[in-house]
Amino acid sequence: MDAACLRAVLLLSLALGGWAAQSRAESPVPRKPSEYLPVEDVPKRADPAMSADDRAKLVKELTAARDRQTLHAKPKEGAARPTAAKP
Repeated sequence: MDAACLRAVLLLSLALGGWAAQSRAESPVPRKPSEYLPVEDVPKRADPAMSADDRAKLVKELTAARDRQTLHAKPKEGAARPTAAKP
């Protein structure tokens, strides 16, 4: 029994010692950094894309356009009205 335990410990120590003795020369060389910037690394803008005044003006124009379209798209008297889809 003692001989079997001794052999098991010896084999285990040799196996684990082999992993610990790997040299750095065998390890893979790190890749060079890419010449291109990453896609998500976008530079900051000097000025904002849209100011608050421009945004308010755009919302007002889009709301007016929507209201004009709904006035022209009213259903006729006998036509069935579309109902909103329930989620």
